[in-house]
Amino acid sequence: MILRNAYVLRNWKSNIEKVDIKIDKGKIIKIDKNLKDNEDEEFDLDNKLIIPGLVNTHTHAAMSILRGIAEDLSFNKWLFEHIIPLEEKLNEDIVYFASMLSMMEMSKNGIVAFCDMYMFENYVAKAVKDFGMKALLTRGLVSEEDKIEKSRLKEALSLFEKWHGIDNRIFVGLGPHAPYTCSLEALKEIGKLSRKLKIPVTMHLFENKWEKEQFSLSQILSSGIADYHFLAVHCVHLDDNDIKMLKDFNVFISHNPTSNLKLGNGIAPIQKMIENGLTVALGTDGPASNNSLDILFEARIASLLQKKDNPQNLDINQMLKMLTINGYRSLNIEGGEIKEGFPADLTIINLKNPSFYPIENMKKHIIHSKVDVFATMVNGKFTYYNGTFPTIDEKEVYRKFSTFYKKVIGIEN
Repeated sequence: MILRNAYVLRNWKSNIEKVDIKIDKGKIIKIDKNLKDNEDEEFDLDNKLIIPGLVNTHTHAAMSILRGIAEDLSFNKWLFEHIIPLEEKLNEDIVYFASMLSMMEMSKNGIVAFCDMYMFENYVAKAVKDFGMKALLTRGLVSEEDKIEKSRLKEALSLFEKWHGIDNRIFVGLGPHAPYTCSLEALKEIGKLSRKLKIPVTMHLFENKWEKEQFSLSQILSSGIADYHFLAVHCVHLDDNDIKMLKDFNVFISHNPTSNLKLGNGIAPIQKMIENGLTVALGTDGPASNNSLDILFEARIASLLQKKDNPQNLDINQMLKMLTINGYRSLNIEGGEIKEGFPADLTIINLKNPSFYPIENMKKHIIHSKVDVFATMVNGKFTYYNGTFPTIDEKEVYRKFSTFYKKVIGIEN
């Protein structure tokens, strides 16, 4: 396959150029001007901009089935009084189709890979395989009598054995839910498993103020969960000492600004984290608390929030870095640049869009203007192309999803 006539942004710090991209067996094998090969399938991408694929480092994809159900509530009321009771009604098929719908939304927004934490994660994995995205999948874990709850641990290990590394797209990690649902002893057990299996750990950390007041970061880190690869989510209430402490561990931060604001949890000190050398990427959180799976919207919100004190904070290049290469690093997978030998994970933007003019400034428009995604490619295959989803029957997804939604909220047909 050759992608022709497009503008190309090879990585977060490069300038835009006009080159062709040749792809074979899911990899970028040549980047040059006027590539010639009569045997290749060609795509004329005139008036398009190709950038490295975007990454969503935290979500609960199947929560699209709960989108809009609990609005304008505090975190505690939202989670404990509304979401958790409704989650009791979910099953494998619901999670499959709700995850599929969320991948449609993510792919339409240029996202090529995501990190998920939820239940029935085997069926999230099946949806990922069928749809064609990349994912780091984790079964949410909690503790019971100071140990990891046995049935969830069994599911997590089964997920790893069955799905880790499949198609070089599906990867498995460990997902302790939060310090308030996982005891220190359970976290020690998770840290040990992470080191043994060489897989990442991801966990909600200091998302809300009361959590910070009840738990010590030094104690949490002493469990070993950050020894191999730790993707810490939210981190709204890290103080200066916490940030300095994290520098000594293999920690990556998933910043979820919209969800943090919507649930009244606050604004994470992202600029300080970056200034202290931490790797920060972006996440949407689940569709029940955001309610959108638009990572470019997160990027703009994140940038604007940090600019309230200094307009030089989180500039265009830094935001593009967070969206791409930092996202890949956070998920512990290869990619984040348009580079020979790298996976053909691409986001293709339509430049025939009033908000992208003048096109001479197109790199800046990616963050601060309205982006029209034309196509999304993962490992050399389109998951979204000009309004269509080539890998699935989208009508069937809509139909199944709507039927399951009525069951979850108790509407009779």
